[in-house]
Amino acid sequence: MTSSRVFKRAARLPARVRIRGGHVVTMNAKRETFEGDVVLEGERIVAIRRGSRARAGRGESVIDARECFVIPGLIQGHVHLCQTLFRGLADDLALLDWLQKKIWPFEHAHTPASLRASADVGLLEMQLSGTTAILDMATVRHTPSVLEAAEASGIRYWGGKCLMDRKGTAGPLYQDTRSSLNETEGLIRDWRGRSPLVRYALCPRFAISCTRELLEATQALQAREGLLVHTHASENRDEIALVRKMTGLDNISYFEKLGLLNPRTVIAHGVHLTGKEALAMVRTRTSLAHCPSSNLKLGSGVAPIGDYLRLGMNVCLGADGAPCNNSLDPFLEMRLAALIQKPSKGPQEIRAQDAFEMATLRGARALGAEAEIGSLEEGKRADVVVVARTHASVATVRDPYSALVYSCLGRDVRDVWVDGREVVRGGEHLRIDAAETLARARRELRKLLGRVEAK
Repeated sequence: MTSSRVFKRAARLPARVRIRGGHVVTMNAKRETFEGDVVLEGERIVAIRRGSRARAGRGESVIDARECFVIPGLIQGHVHLCQTLFRGLADDLALLDWLQKKIWPFEHAHTPASLRASADVGLLEMQLSGTTAILDMATVRHTPSVLEAAEASGIRYWGGKCLMDRKGTAGPLYQDTRSSLNETEGLIRDWRGRSPLVRYALCPRFAISCTRELLEATQALQAREGLLVHTHASENRDEIALVRKMTGLDNISYFEKLGLLNPRTVIAHGVHLTGKEALAMVRTRTSLAHCPSSNLKLGSGVAPIGDYLRLGMNVCLGADGAPCNNSLDPFLEMRLAALIQKPSKGPQEIRAQDAFEMATLRGARALGAEAEIGSLEEGKRADVVVVARTHASVATVRDPYSALVYSCLGRDVRDVWVDGREVVRGGEHLRIDAAETLARARRELRKLLGRVEAK
């Protein structure tokens, strides 16, 4: 299947679009919500009008958003597009068994074609459910397949090659340190400035699978190139015990010693941080990507997110990979992030508005992009989602945060713009041919499973 058949021609950027009459959830400093219009011109939001009845200007396209919410594009701070094909193939396992027995052998069996198919399906699902920006971790090999998929889909993407150079704990994904770094530096060069929406990020998998030499080199690359670092830590108690045995330190303390705690590092999970580690993340302005579905499905635990927020930690949300979720719907992550804290901490612990902020502004802050995305404000990038409120579960809910977090799902997303370009209209992806992509994914999955079984 050629990419020209799977990917439709990208629409031209219209001169001006008026999204009219929706319930606008701005996430601006005042957290204003109101009925009104949002006007896009080029890549930017140029006007937001409360209760506007202005006529369409010359050359202006009008989108009727009555009976809809108009919200900032949703941001996922931790995903694995490389794992989408493995959905349903690694259920009911704890983290280390899940990785060693299932995920790493599956990732090792990827070819460029199967990895591209996996990425395309994940991007299709996330964009159709309102995700406009992601921080991704690819696998060790064939990284261009993921970056090219992201570029073609029109999503706002940060991510890169997974780094795993510790023999004995990296399983079949082991790659020697020098090769890992050489390939990474080549990818940084190849993708620097290639696409306005694709930005490279350094992705050491976690302390267990990376040597100190590799982590120190990652820190040096981050400082030299100004890149995000995306890694995992303190997800599972067995993992933490192993890191202590290997390094003599807890995960976050080890990263701090190596200079990897800073405002351009995003750490996924943090379920079992010590008080000292949480304070270190706050002090260094390191962000946490909370993945509630994954943490529950793998039996890892419930991160005390309310405690982290009260300390001043920046916390965003992510679906993680499809095999440990098994959905990439950001609305489900918002709902779960709010609900799982309430039994032990009380019903006020994480409010609907708090969860929505984690999926928007706090996600933008984790990516170093809060000045550009995460809220609907004049001058910001036009990452905008229209959410229909016609479903029976949503239609009568008056409070927008309650509706969006507790009642809506990805099924309610109608239209999506990224950087001013419409990528979803009326629930249909305008750049990815869904039928062709899913058919190709099924074929590639059959071949991948055959490769795994043959080993």
